[in-house]
Amino acid sequence: MRRALLCALAALAATEAHASAPCEGVARGEGAPSLSTRVATQLHDPKAKAFRTFAYDGWEIVEVALGDAQNAFVFYSADPLSSDTVAVWRGAKDLDGVSQAKEWTVESAPGIPNQLARCFAVHVTAVR
Repeated sequence: MRRALLCALAALAATEAHASAPCEGVARGEGAPSLSTRVATQLHDPKAKAFRTFAYDGWEIVEVALGDAQNAFVFYSADPLSSDTVAVWRGAKDLDGVSQAKEWTVESAPGIPNQLARCFAVHVTAVR
């Protein structure tokens, strides 16, 4: 019995050691002034200011402070031919938890890397 319990604990520890953190590999940084200009134009909000970025595998999510004191997240594709936004998250009160936030992200930003979608979902559900 004791041996089985020790084996189970060892297996659990090994599994957790191999699981990646939600934002592992996702580059995070601050928004540059040129990025603020870009999102302000795209969102038609002259007060919009990019203040945080999440980037992974060519994709980028920009957290934006809007003029109405609300934050939004703007998603940009890795497609070099596309300079427009793929999706915009302005918060969704009807979503509950990481899994629903990730589901929204994958549906709204087709092709987004799983790691970036998971990082975003954890971020928005932990912040709120």
